[in-house]
Amino acid sequence: MNKREPLKKPAWVMLSVGFAAYVFSSGRWNFGVTAWVWPFAFLYFSRQAKTKKQFVLLSAAIAVGQMIKWPDILDSGYLLSAAFCLFWSICWIVPFLADRLLAQKLPGSFLSSLVFPMVFVSVEYLRTLTPIGSLGMMAYTQSGFLQLVQVTSLIGSFGLSFLLYWFGAVAVSAAEKRQGWKLATGVCLAMLVASIGFGSIRLAAFSVDDYENRVKIASIVGPYYEKHKDGTYAEISTEESLQYFLSEAQRAADGGAKIACWNEEAFALDDIEEPRLLEVAAAFAKEHEMLLIVGYEVADTDGSENDDAVNKSILVQPNGSVTGYVKTNLIPIVELPGYVKGTGDVPAVATGQGVISNVICFDDTFPKFVRDHTGSTDILFVPSWDWQGIKHAHTDLSQLRAVENGFSLVKPTYGGISTAVDGQGRVIKRFDTADTGFDTVQFADVPTKSIPTPYARNGNAIDLAFGLSGVITVMLGIFMLHRKNGALRLGK
Repeated sequence: MNKREPLKKPAWVMLSVGFAAYVFSSGRWNFGVTAWVWPFAFLYFSRQAKTKKQFVLLSAAIAVGQMIKWPDILDSGYLLSAAFCLFWSICWIVPFLADRLLAQKLPGSFLSSLVFPMVFVSVEYLRTLTPIGSLGMMAYTQSGFLQLVQVTSLIGSFGLSFLLYWFGAVAVSAAEKRQGWKLATGVCLAMLVASIGFGSIRLAAFSVDDYENRVKIASIVGPYYEKHKDGTYAEISTEESLQYFLSEAQRAADGGAKIACWNEEAFALDDIEEPRLLEVAAAFAKEHEMLLIVGYEVADTDGSENDDAVNKSILVQPNGSVTGYVKTNLIPIVELPGYVKGTGDVPAVATGQGVISNVICFDDTFPKFVRDHTGSTDILFVPSWDWQGIKHAHTDLSQLRAVENGFSLVKPTYGGISTAVDGQGRVIKRFDTADTGFDTVQFADVPTKSIPTPYARNGNAIDLAFGLSGVITVMLGIFMLHRKNGALRLGK
């Protein structure tokens, strides 16, 4: 990378195209087709780069692109979000470095084309082991391509990410006319065609109308908070909260709902006031024979939680019994520290409408957490609170959780996009509070029977295989290069 040979015009064009496609892939804006473009364009530029400065320019394009497409990812000001994105972009630079150091020195296009996608998928996997989660994973960009998304029921979202990255690497090998590029291209395209074919068959086998049993669900987004210019929220009194709860629950019952679910932190209560909400919710559930999922925040006034707030939900059955859940995966900086971290005990309640479970918002950005804690679930509820910078991305990833595990998913969201999807990811109901306002009750007829998937059964092994693939590939590449260099020295 120390040669002073100038780059040719096509390389600069690819950098520009890659940057534009990168900005509109995931993040605040997402056009699925751009995810097929930027890995190829950036990788082409990376392989053409002749100097360290040129490679640094690629790194800068990735970092700036991150800050543009995630302008307020933390909802804590643009400066803090920009700093976070700058740190985050390091993860995206690593695969290009690995490709630069190894792929071009390995024999044949097929083997060399695997370095980039495998390292990228390993980076995505390792991120899910940190508090950052999987937000921004490549697979989520394809939420609108349902025929392809179905492959996640077999190989998970990491598998779909691999296919997208591999397509870009193979396309670069074809553009360079490297030895064996035809084999790599043929195998990659065959896998993509097979994946789309599988998805088409799976979608045709089950339509929403094919489900024998469905239940009417009310997604409730309440008007309980008003955001001030300084970023704080005005909270209403306990009496007002209970009045809102009863009025919205009654609207759900009058609309024929058998299950009603509120958004995350729909109410804010002191710990001494919580029993009143539980009592009122249990009485309403028994009177109307409804199942209620209520999200709320509890302030610690007695010091039992070290002054930390508790972000929790209750699942209230028609017999009045109550099961509580505390949010386990807290958003870095936004909620951690300051909130109690849950134990991961996700409720699973067998009802006449199937097995009902719920997690809270950011919990669903962790594929392993959802899979490990929702094994028998037929309908997963994800009460959420989003904001403009992440609302599209969060809704997209929730949709893939449903396909991976084969259950229906309902996500009422304050300040974002609420959705209800079936086990194939088909949208049954979708609404944005920017359009409906914050005082809304929306209904959806949701399937009550999940569809078992191979990924739900074997996901730990599948994810681990993809997670280790990049590490193994790099180690194997270093070993092969070491042997090659050793042979050359002996030859001399």
